[in-house]
Amino acid sequence: MATVPLIRVLIATTRGPVEVQNIARENPAVRSVICVGGSFTALPVSPAYDAFVREPTGVVERMTGHPVYRTDVTAPIEAGESWQLGMFLAHAFHLFGALAKPGDVAAQTILVTGGLDRNLKVTPVSHVAEKLARAGAPDQGAGIFLHPHGTEAIADTDGWKSVPVTGARDALEICLGRQEAERLLPQPPEWKRKTSGHSKLRAFTVAIGGLCILLLATLAGLALWPAALDDRTEGPGGNAAGLISLSISPRDPVSGECGSPVPIPPDVEVFKGAACFGRMSVAERGEYRIRMAVTGAFSSYVDQNRYRRELQRVTDGGDRLVLQIDFPYWVREPVRLEAEADLLAMDGQPVRSARRSLEVIPAGTSDY
Repeated sequence: MATVPLIRVLIATTRGPVEVQNIARENPAVRSVICVGGSFTALPVSPAYDAFVREPTGVVERMTGHPVYRTDVTAPIEAGESWQLGMFLAHAFHLFGALAKPGDVAAQTILVTGGLDRNLKVTPVSHVAEKLARAGAPDQGAGIFLHPHGTEAIADTDGWKSVPVTGARDALEICLGRQEAERLLPQPPEWKRKTSGHSKLRAFTVAIGGLCILLLATLAGLALWPAALDDRTEGPGGNAAGLISLSISPRDPVSGECGSPVPIPPDVEVFKGAACFGRMSVAERGEYRIRMAVTGAFSSYVDQNRYRRELQRVTDGGDRLVLQIDFPYWVREPVRLEAEADLLAMDGQPVRSARRSLEVIPAGTSDY
C-alpha cells in the first residue's frame, strides 16, 4: 500500500502559529474538546469547537460520520472563528490518513486562517498579513499559506506560497488534489447545483436540462424494476452483492488505533475482533436513501440516535456515496450492523433495494 504524504497543519494566529498535533475520536456521549499538548484541561474555545463539529450546527460530523473528538494543539487558540478552516482541514487530513503528528516528517506544511459557514464557504477574518509575519519560515516541506479570498493582497514571503481560497473544497484540492477532495466532499451533479439569478436564459436552460435528466432517470428506474425483484429475493439474509459495499475498520486491541477499512465480502455474515466503525458505499448512479444502524444489548441504555444514520443523495457513481457509523468501543458483547440502500425513482419511491446484516463480535479473535 502506497504511503500517503503527510501534511502538517498550522493555525495562524497573531501570537504565532499553533500546530494541530493529534485528533482522536471520543465517546459520543461526551463533548468535543481542544487541549494543549496532552493536558487534562480543555481550552475555553472548546464549546465553540464542539458546536463546530457536531450536527446539526457543525460541519465536521457531516464529513467524518463521528460527532465527538479531542484535538491536541501546541498552544492555546483564542476565541473567534479564524481557527475554523484550519481545524476542518486537519479533520479531513486525519480522516484521509495524511495528518502529520509530532515526530512525523511532513511533505507539506500549511498555515491557515479563515472562518467557515454551514455551506463550507470561507469567511473573512482580520489581521491576515500580521499572522503570516508571525509565522516565520516553514521548517518542513513546501509551505502554503491559505487565507480567505478577497480580504487582503498577500504576497509570497519567507518560504510561504500565498493562496486565497473561497471554500473548504478549494483548500482540499490544493492540498490533496481534485480526486481526493471529491471523495471527502462529493459535489452534487451539475444539474442539481443552484443556478445564478443573473441570467434568466441560463436558468431556463439549466432547468430544461434538469427536467430531461429527471425523465431519463425515471426511464432508468423503470428499466431497473425487474432488478429490484431480484435484489429483494437474493439470499436468505437479503444481501444484494453489487448495490452495497460494506467494510469494517478494525481497532488495534493494544493501542486502540483505528485501522484502514477492510472490505467485507457479500457472503460473510460475522466479523470477529474489535472494530472502530462500519462503512457502506453505493457505486451506481442515481438517487439513493441509505441507512446504517448498530444494535445490541447496549441499545437499551444509550441514545439510540447516535447509532443510527441515514443519508439521501444523488450520486454519479464511482463509489462516492458513503455512510459511516461508529461502534460503541466499550461494548464487549456481540452487536449487529445493519445496512440498507434504496434506489429511488423520481417520485421518491424505491425501485431497487438491498440489505446487508453483519454480526460483530468484539471479544472474538480477529480473522480479517
